[in-house]
Amino acid sequence: MTTRDPGLELYELQSCPYCAKVRRALDDLDLEYESHTVPSSRKNRNRVQKISGQSGVPVLVDPNNGIEGMPESDDIVEYLYEEYGDGKERPSGLVSRVLSALF
Repeated sequence: MTTRDPGLELYELQSCPYCAKVRRALDDLDLEYESHTVPSSRKNRNRVQKISGQSGVPVLVDPNNGIEGMPESDDIVEYLYEEYGDGKERPSGLVSRVLSALF
């Protein structure tokens, strides 16, 4: 399987479950991305605030499609599958249902 590099950037925290959901979608779609680990303290997330208008993570940047700072994990996952999914459905099954129930 070939990994595609659309120039995506993800602002995230490793311990964030919402960020993990986005990483899983990126991996499922075999998309390369640049990860930017943000400070734990929201008050120190100046870059995230500047690009997305808020301090929460995850935030996706997709320069190829003019996405300068998309927040909200559900919106990001939906966007990734619509834009890069090549007709591929989102993962289904028990793991997906459990994650959907949690988030």
